[in-house]
Amino acid sequence: MHIGASGLNPSLTTSIQSTAEKIASGKAVNKASDNPAAIQILQQFNSQIQGESAAFRNVIDGISALQTAQGGLSQVTDSLQQLRELGIQAGNGTLNSSDRDTLQAQADQLIEGIKDSLNGSTFNDRSLLNNADDIQTQTGSEADQQQSLSSFDLLTEFEDVGLFNLDFSLDKINDTLTNIDKALDITQRVNSAFGAEQNRLGSTANTLSNSILNQSSSRSQIEDADYAELISLMTKQQLNRDVEIAMLGQANANRSQVLQLLKT
Repeated sequence: MHIGASGLNPSLTTSIQSTAEKIASGKAVNKASDNPAAIQILQQFNSQIQGESAAFRNVIDGISALQTAQGGLSQVTDSLQQLRELGIQAGNGTLNSSDRDTLQAQADQLIEGIKDSLNGSTFNDRSLLNNADDIQTQTGSEADQQQSLSSFDLLTEFEDVGLFNLDFSLDKINDTLTNIDKALDITQRVNSAFGAEQNRLGSTANTLSNSILNQSSSRSQIEDADYAELISLMTKQQLNRDVEIAMLGQANANRSQVLQLLKT
């Protein structure tokens, strides 16, 4: 180590500044010069964690969309069960025309309610009950990590099975009950699909959460500062600086003495 009379060793000053920066930031690596290899690894961790965090939010939104659709589907199923009950009542041959008109009016109201539920069950203006196109969701940090949320055009499917043209006349009750049962079969199929997709997304969310946690822990092991080690290092560096200052002071004093002797 060379110590000149002109000043302190610049490398020691730089080391002290670097150690102080690490203590202040709580990070062992603040810039590329601290540890070039570690910086590259940290950048990879950061990219992966950020990507998976965004994917995790996508998955949670997907689960919320499915839950919204299932809530609307539950309302539709309840209305279909009420329609079926009305249909069975309409099969009573002792009803007069006024009674049958009342049942028909109640059924028409339930059908309008079903349409409202299908049109109103949306998440962020997207519907899984009144939309024929599946929704793609990015569920990972890589380009090919996607899952589809199944969408169903239930208005069309219900129309196809005659749900919106129910006739509660006594001679039409068999057809009416058959059409309602077909609609109930549709809701069971759709509900099963939503349940399976929600389970799959739930599993994906758990996988992403564990991956983010593990990678964050690994990143911390590289990035986080060891305060005890840094404080010990700072103490040694400051001691070396004090020694340098003392030696520099002595060197300057000796130089002054030599100059004084030369003048005499």
